[in-house]
Amino acid sequence: MSLSYLSINDLILIALIGAALFLDLSKNRIPNYLTFPAIGLGLVSYTVMDGFSGLWFSLLGLLVGMALFFIPFAMGGMGAGDVKLLGAVGALQGWQFVLTAGLLTAVVGGVMALIYLLFNRSLLRVLKKMAGFVLAPFFSALFYRTNFDIFNRAAVYFARPDPEANEAGRARMPYGAAIAAGVLFLLAMNLFPWGEPFISSLPWL
Repeated sequence: MSLSYLSINDLILIALIGAALFLDLSKNRIPNYLTFPAIGLGLVSYTVMDGFSGLWFSLLGLLVGMALFFIPFAMGGMGAGDVKLLGAVGALQGWQFVLTAGLLTAVVGGVMALIYLLFNRSLLRVLKKMAGFVLAPFFSALFYRTNFDIFNRAAVYFARPDPEANEAGRARMPYGAAIAAGVLFLLAMNLFPWGEPFISSLPWL
């Protein structure tokens, strides 16, 4: 790979991802002073190159990137810095790139979460908590219709709060690592010839 194949925005993206990964692992946060300038550079560079259409390209990437993680952020599954980081990726590379990177990030993040829960022996507790949202009202309804005590016991079991499961669910993983993995993998697929089959298999690229 030669640096001649990398655009300025590609180099900015690599620097952004590297710095975000370092700060997320060391400080457990991705600060605004890192993401906001990257967003600004993306918007300005595309506007200078292509005028209004370039601005719209970058702005749409920013909006798509932030929208991808809005629901997990609203549910407390990740920090605002993660959302703004993916928005910055979109501003620098456009909506098609950030959509693919976001999907790859979700896969990596899911694997990370599974490993984390297994390592901390919290997987069964968290699965019970998630299942409780469905099973507790289900068994309550069965108890109401049949008056069988076994259904009431099951409803109470799944509805009972588990402090350790709550702590495991709230524990913040360094999601910047998952974003870095997704973004850098996709960037490599774009740069190297052997990545062409993967890129061509995605209908939006």
